[in-house]
Amino acid sequence: MVFASARNGRSAAPLSVRRFAIKTRKGVRPGTPCVWTLLQKAAPAAAAFAAASALAAVSIPAFADCPRVMSLNVCTDQLAMLIAAPGQLVSVSDLAAEPGLSYHHAMAARFNTNRGLAEEVFLARPDVVVTGTFSLHNTTALLKHLGFKVEEFDFSQSLATIPGEIRRMGRILGHPEKSEAMAAAFDAGLAAAKAPACGTAPTIIAYGQNGVAVGADTLAHSVMEAAGFRNLAAELGYSGMTPFPLELLVTSRPDAIILSKPLAGAPALADQITQHPAVQSLSSRRIFLPEAAWTCGGPFTLEAVKTLRLLRDEIAPCTNQTGTAVP
Repeated sequence: MVFASARNGRSAAPLSVRRFAIKTRKGVRPGTPCVWTLLQKAAPAAAAFAAASALAAVSIPAFADCPRVMSLNVCTDQLAMLIAAPGQLVSVSDLAAEPGLSYHHAMAARFNTNRGLAEEVFLARPDVVVTGTFSLHNTTALLKHLGFKVEEFDFSQSLATIPGEIRRMGRILGHPEKSEAMAAAFDAGLAAAKAPACGTAPTIIAYGQNGVAVGADTLAHSVMEAAGFRNLAAELGYSGMTPFPLELLVTSRPDAIILSKPLAGAPALADQITQHPAVQSLSSRRIFLPEAAWTCGGPFTLEAVKTLRLLRDEIAPCTNQTGTAVP
């Protein structure tokens, strides 16, 4: 059996195996479980077989008939890294390693990175490119013109869309069962984390750099509502990410303020608004969310809901007729 030389840090694999992988990928239908998924289900028997055979010494590409996928967007990076089989991702965007933008920034160290350029895709020749609809449109259009299969994901505007995006990424990568389990776990976790409807919900606002707040029609707004808060910016008619007057913040006196953490080692004038004496004078509870928990939509967004739900229970706990707090 002839072996190919290792390139780009990947283990060498028999040429016959590589040809099999290439031949098999061409016939894979979207949503069809790839060999990695099937091997995972048969792992106990496969391990026993491998230990007793010469195949145990052969390095077989982990993706087998799974499509080789390249992610150009920090949000598609998050889902792809969670679902892909070892060796299946050609690369993720360089933003995947940024703590302020990527919840799984530590995981990104395992993968090659790209800068979202069409030239990089052309040289890597992935089977599928995943990216966001809000990424560089000229790159996406060029890749489609060159014949690359491009799957675009919308930015999550609501918790309700996250399970569907998880399942879609699983179908693209060839791991529908893994993504289905992940989506079901998200639904169950969200149902458990949601605050019960009781009394008047406290007010909250996400107030970040340069005094920008997050209003209606955003993932952050959906998270606040799920945790049992009223989004002050949305109630005052603001939507999307928008400048919010400091005077309005002071006079509205929200029960809680979500602040953004300054980037480590990168002080900026934009952060000084959150340290303004007028903001500091408010009695509002201040809270920092887990980094990048709602920058993108994914299983990790539950951490933002859980954190705010705990705060909600402290500020305005639900009680029964005997005055006992309701969990």
